[in-house]
Order: sequence, then structure tokens, then C-alpha cells
Amino acid sequence: MAQPIRFAKQGSASSQRYSEVSRQPLYILAFLLPLILFYEFALYSTNKNIQIKAHDHIVRFFEQFDMPPTRGLWLGGIAILTILFLWHIFTGNRWTIKPKILLFMGLESVACAIPLLLFGAVLGGLTAAAATSPIASLSGFDKIAVSIGAGLYEELVFRMLLIAVVHTVVCNVFKQSDLSGLTIGVIVSAILFALYHDLPNAGSLSALTLFFFSVAGLYLGILYVTRGFGIAAATHAAYDVIATTLLATLAS
Repeated sequence: MAQPIRFAKQGSASSQRYSEVSRQPLYILAFLLPLILFYEFALYSTNKNIQIKAHDHIVRFFEQFDMPPTRGLWLGGIAILTILFLWHIFTGNRWTIKPKILLFMGLESVACAIPLLLFGAVLGGLTAAAATSPIASLSGFDKIAVSIGAGLYEELVFRMLLIAVVHTVVCNVFKQSDLSGLTIGVIVSAILFALYHDLPNAGSLSALTLFFFSVAGLYLGILYVTRGFGIAAATHAAYDVIATTLLATLAS
């Protein structure tokens, strides 16, 4: 298993700092569970109208095993919960959660979204682009659902899974250091993250917008490596919620 997901047994939550406890899988699971349930129920109730590409790829993967399409909608959330649950089992941490840690994780995620919002504002034009994107025609509820889905499943694909795969190849196949594996993983995931947003119509995004997505990918990758999947996913979701609702409304 690649280093970004460590299965080493850790001490009790009471003996660890917030920065360590907030990276534990049980806390990440409890923190993200409301977001997962919100998106999955919204997706099921709207009959795939708000399904993002990353989630669609996960569903299509499971449908290869003859899973009915409607039931397959739930498998994206189940995949995240299963990974975090098994991770918790392997670490051997206690089955206790302090609510204040979850509160701090929420506040940290919103705070971490602010640099991305400021960076987009400095580049300019991104707010207007958000207002004219297909998401702009959705209702406020659907915009929030899409934003949360993007935060969860794009981070699952591009950070948790992709960085782990690249790290494994770099360290185990090419015998490079752990730092090299993580660095290359973050860079590769950022590049693919930017190109992903240019699909299915390649070349539809401006160079400035691609640059923004590349830098955002680097930022989220570093956040994932240093602060964990929970903070990275919630930061991504918080940014998207603000960008697709409040800022897009102001630009229209």
C-alpha cells in the first residue's frame, strides 16, 4: 500500500494533536459521511442529472460486474466508506470520536478554500466562466450537490487513488524515495486533474483556466498529502459550493 494511506497503528486520540487525529480514517469517515449521504441521495432522487464525471467512472467500473445502473449510483459512496472503514480496522485506532474535532475540520476546510478563491479572483474571468457553465442552469440545491460530489469523488480519483498508484510505481518499480514518489504523484495528479476538466471537448477551456485547474490540483494534492483526504475533499467541496453559487450569482 502506498504511503499516502498508512496502515501503521497509531496512539489514542487523547494523546495526539488535532493535526494527527484529523487524519485518522474514523474521523475522516464521520466528517465526510453527511456529505456522502447528501450527494448520493440527491443523485438518486434526480436520476443522474447531477452526476459528475469522476463518480460516473466509478459507477461504470462497478457496472462491469453486472450491477444494475440504478443501484450502481450508490457504489461511489460505498467505495469511500469501505476504504475508510477498512483503513480504520487496519490502524487499530479506538472507536471514539470527539465532535469538536469534526467542527475544527469543517472550519479548517472552509479556511483552506479561501486561497483558491483568492487565486481565482486574481486570475480573473473564472467567476464569469462559472456563471456561463452548464452548472449555472441548475437549481441552487443541485449546484450544491454537484459541488459536494466533485469534492468527494474527484479527490478520491485524483488524490487518494492516483497519487497512491504513482507513488507505488515510483517507489516500488523505480526504487525512488518516498518524497520523490509523493512529489511526482502530486504533479501527475494535478496535470490530469486539469486535463479532466477540459473533457469531453478537448480545447474548450482557455489556457488561463487550465492553468488555474493545474495550480488548484497542486494545492489540493499538497493538502491531501499533508492534511489528509478529509480536509482535501471538504476544501474542494467548499470551494465549489462558493464558486458555483455565491460567486456565479454575483457574476450573472
